[in-house]
Amino acid sequence: MDLRDTDTSIAYQNKDIVSKLFGQQMKGKPLSLFGLKSELKVVDTKPTNIPIVQARELRMDNLFILEDGSVAILDYESAYKKSNFTKYGQYIMDVIARYLKEGEEPDIHMMVLYTADIEKAEVSLTRTACSIQTEPSYLTGVPSEEWLEHARTCIAEKNVSDEVLMHLVLLPLTYKGEEKKQEAIKECVHLARQIPDKEQESFALAGILSFTDKVITKETQRYIKEVLSMTQVGKMLMDEGDMERAKRTAKNMLKRGDSPEEIAEVLELPVETVKSWEKEVYTMA
Repeated sequence: MDLRDTDTSIAYQNKDIVSKLFGQQMKGKPLSLFGLKSELKVVDTKPTNIPIVQARELRMDNLFILEDGSVAILDYESAYKKSNFTKYGQYIMDVIARYLKEGEEPDIHMMVLYTADIEKAEVSLTRTACSIQTEPSYLTGVPSEEWLEHARTCIAEKNVSDEVLMHLVLLPLTYKGEEKKQEAIKECVHLARQIPDKEQESFALAGILSFTDKVITKETQRYIKEVLSMTQVGKMLMDEGDMERAKRTAKNMLKRGDSPEEIAEVLELPVETVKSWEKEVYTMA
């Protein structure tokens, strides 16, 4: 059973919301935070859904615009399958098609973050007609307990860096086996809730939700739903209907000239969320 189809799901029916929130807050941060061999910084994000036949969607994990003008598709995998290259090829062709419509041809990076369960994977698939090259990062061998203890100390001392935030996001994926992963998800959510800065808290929670959707269990989903119920991220994710209503209201307010800051205050939403909707309003105009 796909856990993302259950009624206890949090980010899984609303992954677009989580991905947008996480992506918006990645702006200005380097890809090296993911352990990738790149110091390029994220400057913007793009929608991650790919409409395909069969009335469903294929959805990449993250799509970042980088400071050199290139585009990074970032997916994470908890199991290596050669068939994943088919998925990566669809991602790449969709991005190419989007940009060609806009008269642009940026370079594209296909980056893959592997959980600790995977120590090595093939990085390319080549045929006469095409070649797909990935840029991998492996979480096997990461000092998980050191990361966890360092995060506890930094949060207690109210000295939380981007590196610490990303460690919280990735920590559940640095453990092997389901039980360890579920314990780590709960612990990281608990620590994230203790971060004094609400923007940092939202970044950590959105990242944890986004990067654990392929490994989380139903029981852990229920736990997170209870823990997040009173947080800003939780309010955004628990009731999809409320979010859709908020989005419609925000768009109407934007059309009449209200600023994203004013709307965010009225609707009690992150400013970046409203700004992402503002782009949709201008695109449709």
